[in-house]
Amino acid sequence: MRWLAELARILVIADTHLRTAGALSPGLLRAIEEAEYVVHCGDFVNTTVVNELRRLSRHFIGVYGNADPDSVRSMLPAETTFSFGEKNIAVIHPYWGGDGYRLEEELTARHPRTDVILFGHTHEPCNLTMNGTLLLNPGQAYASFMVPATVGILTINEDGVSAETMNVD
Repeated sequence: MRWLAELARILVIADTHLRTAGALSPGLLRAIEEAEYVVHCGDFVNTTVVNELRRLSRHFIGVYGNADPDSVRSMLPAETTFSFGEKNIAVIHPYWGGDGYRLEEELTARHPRTDVILFGHTHEPCNLTMNGTLLLNPGQAYASFMVPATVGILTINEDGVSAETMNVD
């Protein structure tokens, strides 16, 4: 898939872990409503959440995660790539690894000709550049005990690519 634009702001979410679409937070719903493009990096947990995000989003891309049942896996790929202008972007929910595992290094090694890798699974926001590749994990899109819901914003323009993570209510 190729989206073309001179300026793009892409909402990146992951790890919603919701049983119903009605549990999407007001802050997340506002962010989706304001976004031209929405990318979900896996772990929806329920097909109703996938369907609601597709309905609410102007343009939507998603991948399944390790917590997604077969019903979600039948709707989405394990990983995908797309281009935005001249930038190649990969979306994945990497559930391999463990203590001491260098996930970011593994992702850049698996996607050597990719400008941006959007990923979920760890529930921890990550925004760094490694080996010339921007890696963005938006964190978890639901609030839990002492951990806020977070999303990522990927901006692509004539100056290049940048990213940020932010809390949503």
